[in-house]
Amino acid sequence: MAFWPLTIEIIITFVLSSYLLNRFGNWVDQNIITTVSVFISWFFSFIVIFILPLDISTTTYLQCLKDYNITTSGSAVQSHTVEYIGNVTNLTTTPFPIIPTTLPVINPCEEPWSYAPNQVLPTLWRIVYWTAQVLTWIVLPLMQSYSMAGEFTVGGKLKAALIDNAIYYGSFAIIFIVFIIYVSIKTQLNLEGIKIICITASNTWGLFLLVVLLGYGLVEIPRSCFNSSHYGRTLSYLYFKVAKLSAEKCESDEKLDDVLEEIQTCLESLSGDHDPMRPYLDIIVDKCPPEWKQQMMTRLAQNSSLSVSYSGNAFNEKSLTRMHKNIIQAMQTNHRTHCQWDLMINQSIEWEDVAKNEVSLSRLYRPTIEARRSLSPFGNIIRESIYTPKIEWYWKCMFRSSFYRVLGYVLTVFSLMVVWETAFTQIMGHLDVISFIGDIFNVYLPLCICLLCLSTFFEFGAKVLHNLGFEQFILTDEMTAELIREGQELVKREKNKALRHLDHNTSQPPRPRKPIGEQQPLSTTTQHITSRSASDDRQELMNEAEPIGYSSNWNYDSTARPQKGLFDDI
Repeated sequence: MAFWPLTIEIIITFVLSSYLLNRFGNWVDQNIITTVSVFISWFFSFIVIFILPLDISTTTYLQCLKDYNITTSGSAVQSHTVEYIGNVTNLTTTPFPIIPTTLPVINPCEEPWSYAPNQVLPTLWRIVYWTAQVLTWIVLPLMQSYSMAGEFTVGGKLKAALIDNAIYYGSFAIIFIVFIIYVSIKTQLNLEGIKIICITASNTWGLFLLVVLLGYGLVEIPRSCFNSSHYGRTLSYLYFKVAKLSAEKCESDEKLDDVLEEIQTCLESLSGDHDPMRPYLDIIVDKCPPEWKQQMMTRLAQNSSLSVSYSGNAFNEKSLTRMHKNIIQAMQTNHRTHCQWDLMINQSIEWEDVAKNEVSLSRLYRPTIEARRSLSPFGNIIRESIYTPKIEWYWKCMFRSSFYRVLGYVLTVFSLMVVWETAFTQIMGHLDVISFIGDIFNVYLPLCICLLCLSTFFEFGAKVLHNLGFEQFILTDEMTAELIREGQELVKREKNKALRHLDHNTSQPPRPRKPIGEQQPLSTTTQHITSRSASDDRQELMNEAEPIGYSSNWNYDSTARPQKGLFDDI
């Protein structure tokens, strides 16, 4: 019996959750309620993963003791008494005195080194389970709606959050009432029955998500490993994603521009500092991009006597609330799409570099964009001492493909084991109070998982969405091939921008960089560039010639360290 394995795992989980919260959040600026809620959510989620092996070993040991009818306080060696009554010969029996003899018998149940007292893990699981229930069904949905609400007061935001979750809570309440009526008719309703009803109503939704996600993941995760082992297919898929994301990024930029234009009109209308709507407008302006806000404040300061054709009464609290909600949503969507865009561009350039470096005779990995991503001091030490260019070349150009292929085979075996195992019905043993729910889930959930696995394996969902007009990655389709070509051009354009940016920062003349074996003629304009001013003029001309949807301020290092303050809006 030892507490130290459980204690060490709890400490590791605490440190990991604190590190992630410090990495992606901002403890100083964000609300303390947000910090505590997010920390508890991540902490308990990691506890489930780390404590599960201890729980399995402890449960196996206790089940063994139960099977052999041994108490947990018994020793590993037990005593059994054997009595010798006499000696039997061929003809006669010679009696001897009864001699009791004690023989040791080894206990077949070996106590695990991580075994904790009986009530420690059950108590821990109760705390984790019910805290997760409260966070999942009450705290986190309200906080999410609260952060996206456009109201300007705490009471208004809470009211909007409750209204926004009315359907969410209403559906749960209907399920809960139906279960109460059923249990009241079938059995006697008591406190234990109400607790079972709450668990059943919650697990019904959780098991539905389990079926959908498990049926998809059992097939798609091994297949993604196999696909990652094929260079050509991976790069084509990245080009396809870049082309689709380009349209989404352009749409988010246009949406943000529309909202900013509306805010600009409101600023010009409510230019007076004594306007009662001005404090609300200042809150809205604080949510705008810093560059736009600075530019707008400068413009308003220079045009303080700006005349407008409408009065400030055109904007009231209701319209400002709607405007506030629109800018929050537009900024969040724009930030998300640009982060995805940077990630896709970085991955595409990296996989293009793999093909270029595979034929390198020096076996040193040289990326097209030589600037290293900004790392922590510890990361720089690892980069310089362990993950050197030679190690990077061996990993990316030789071993990574084989590693993903072997990993795909291993995960395929694991998926087949999960689908094939027959102990699925045991997880619903605690729902016997509501028999029809237990019967339905025990019988049909495994079948649903198998059906979803088959549909995912044959890409049934992707084909249906493709026929409905939602483009999916299907190599035999002409539209997919067109999007791949478009994505390739977009990646080339963004890579050239990054190279020009690096050349400008290092004050070096631009040098041509092209993959080995590829001959690409230089344009007449490029051949005559002999000075930095000419390079800047060419960059301006190219920016003007690019379509609006393709222009971006992409930076190769922009995704090195994620932006902090993800929870500041809450």
